Amino acid sequence: MVVLEQPLDRTHWTMDKWGYTGSVCILMTLYDAVARGKLRPGDHVVFCASGGGLALAAALVRWTMKETT
Repeated sequence: MVVLEQPLDRTHWTMDKWGYTGSVCILMTLYDAVARGKLRPGDHVVFCASGGGLALAAALVRWTMKETT
């Protein structure tokens, strides 16, 4: 992630795990990252997505949810 100046080990993706799943891929990847313990309260999370044609979107959020047991 050169633009954000972050190393690849700070990213999370699931395309290799589940393949292309359409718009639900963001939620599936978020769930997988949470399940693997990659998010802590206060972390900044950047969501990036692309769609048909030239449709692109990105959002920056601050993760506030705490782990549940």
